[in-house]
This record gives sequence, structure tokens and C-alpha cells, in this order.
Amino acid sequence: MIRDIAGRQNHSVKLARKLQKKKHRRERGLLVGEGMDLLQAAWQAGADLRDVLVRHDLVSELPVELLERARSQPVGAEGLDIGVCDVETLEYASSLGGAADVIFICVEPGRSLSGVPVGEGLTFFLEGVGDPGNVGTIVRSMHAFGGRGVICSPGTADPFGPKAMRAGMGAQFLLPVVVEVTPEDLRARLGVLPARGEAVPRVWIADPHEGEDVRVLEKGKAALVVLGAERSGPGSGWPGAGRVTIRQRRFDSLNVAMAGTILAYELAECGVRQSGK
Repeated sequence: MIRDIAGRQNHSVKLARKLQKKKHRRERGLLVGEGMDLLQAAWQAGADLRDVLVRHDLVSELPVELLERARSQPVGAEGLDIGVCDVETLEYASSLGGAADVIFICVEPGRSLSGVPVGEGLTFFLEGVGDPGNVGTIVRSMHAFGGRGVICSPGTADPFGPKAMRAGMGAQFLLPVVVEVTPEDLRARLGVLPARGEAVPRVWIADPHEGEDVRVLEKGKAALVVLGAERSGPGSGWPGAGRVTIRQRRFDSLNVAMAGTILAYELAECGVRQSGK
């Protein structure tokens, strides 16, 4: 249904604020996103939308099919609900600050580690990447360049948080993204691939200082690239892994999102194999 919302005590408004915290997102299996472009991306990707809060003068800019679905929803039935709000109410519900135009709540995409095709093409493992904007940008870049999935460690920022969703611009709805995976869990997943007749990806540690130049890695086999925090880098739990680097002329000028984007561009389409070895 479509209804007017007045004030901050509305259930959908309070839920949007609660979902700013990871704890509540995990408990409910829901996420909150902001912005008309992100809403459009979620709708086109077939996301399971539950609530949309929109500024009163922007209702007509919502997708026509979304409006039709909301209008056909019986009063009191569980499903899509559009709340028309004033600016103050939207700003109260917003986690990003500024003049919010649309806030929406939807079901978080259900992904598991077993559903990520790590034996095909390029996969990223984000180990301790703490900035949500960087995480969202990496997911967006991987989707843009044909990556097969992004796996996140427990210490990595939530890729389904509001800031990461804004940076990802809906890529989280289209690319397998898995959270709370330890290096041990991922190594165990790699270990069962041969018995299933699946290819085992070459594991590479992204290193800002040394390693194989990403430009000389030939495409061919699957690869798993481990990206760590900018200061500390990945953990030490990757024995036998190779190191891949992006050559720079001067000081370390690439943050992890920029480095991940370059690596995805160079490696994602067909995977990689080590040149000449």
C-alpha cells in the first residue's frame, strides 16, 4: 500500500534506523539502502523490497511497476509498503546524512560460501578491510569486470551496510557476496574442490611492495586474490600463496579499493596463470 507517514514513531522509520546497525541487520535478515539510483538498481535486480520511504515530491519518480505493486497490496497484508514522508522524517531515518530522498528496506541476499564459484575466474577474499566505502567499491568493480564473487572475513566491514551499499550501487544484489568467512573456512572450501572435480584456484596475496607484476600474469586459470587492510595487509594464514603487485613509480598511492579495482580489471575476465611457470 501507499500511505502518508507523519512523525518519527512510524514502524518503518524506526526499523530503518535500527537496520543501520549490523546486529539488527543480521537478526532480521534485512538491509537498508538510500538513494533513488540504488533503489532503481535493487528493483531491477529483483531484490525483495519490503518498505520504501520517499519524499512526497518524488513519488512519481519511483519505478512504475513498484508503484503498481504497492497499490495492489491489501491493507494489513505483508509485502511492499511505500511511505510518503516529509524531509525531516527522512533525515531522521537516514544513516548517511544530508537530504535523503529515498530510503528502502529489503531482504539481504542469501549467499553461502558453497555458492561462490571459486574454481572459476577471479574471486576476492577481503581480510580485515575495515572501510565500508572501500568494500562496496571493490564489490562494484568486481561485478563490472566479471569477477565471480567477493568473500569477506569477520574483521571486514559489512558489505551490506548503508555506506557499503551506496558505494556498491547495487552490485551486492548481482554478485555473490559472502560474509563472516574465516581464512580457515575458506582454505577448507578450497581443499574439497579436487574431490568434486572442480579446479583449485591459484591463491595470490595482494602486496603493495613485491610480487609478480599483475600486468605479466597471463589469463587462463582461476585465481583467488587476498586483499588485506591497507596498513597491516592480509594475515599470515596463506602458506604457499604467490604475491601479486601493482607497480608504482613513487610512494604507495593506491588505497585498497583502487588496488582492488585495478586487479579486477586486469584479472577478472578469465582468471590468471603465472606467466612462464
